[in-house]
Amino acid sequence: MGKGRILAYAGAVTVPLGSGALLHLWGSWSMRSPLGTPAALAVLVALVLAGLAVAAHHALFREGGSVLALVLLLAGLGAVWIEARDSRVRGATVECVVVGKVRVTDHPTFGEGAPEPKRLYHHALDCPGGHPREFAWERKLGGAGETVAIAYDPARRMDPVPADENVARGSLFLPGALLLLAAGLSVAALAVEGTDDRIR
Repeated sequence: MGKGRILAYAGAVTVPLGSGALLHLWGSWSMRSPLGTPAALAVLVALVLAGLAVAAHHALFREGGSVLALVLLLAGLGAVWIEARDSRVRGATVECVVVGKVRVTDHPTFGEGAPEPKRLYHHALDCPGGHPREFAWERKLGGAGETVAIAYDPARRMDPVPADENVARGSLFLPGALLLLAAGLSVAALAVEGTDDRIR
């Protein structure tokens, strides 16, 4: 096996796994950064990283390679981004007083297989620092004059949540599985490149 072939195999593994790791690092850092990275900038950089991964995949497979591997690569990177964002907890908690009556709105859904109708409880809040002023949630957090604990992101990159809901929910199992499958299919596509077999 020639040196170029070895480098191609290494690239087939490194592109999906390396781009996934970089994207996760960026997603996690952009949400934790004390600089308050704007959400639009975070998404833009994430799209650039994904575009570079696709370009690197295309460079590896000038003859087409595995289309399924490319689809899995993109799906895996999308899942990495979602999980990186979900791994973040809001950095500040504030004790707020509910002002006035809690307003209730119902949001029906239509069609077969639609999700359950949603009821939202809208709380007007008096918080130190003035944020958040209003807060809607799927359960009533307290009545007029009662104190509620709200977790929020000082840089306003994430919506506030009740303090007891401020937990990291991210998991790397699904994106890791998708990127490993993409790497496996890329290696298999390289193995049959130039033969009559073709992995689509």
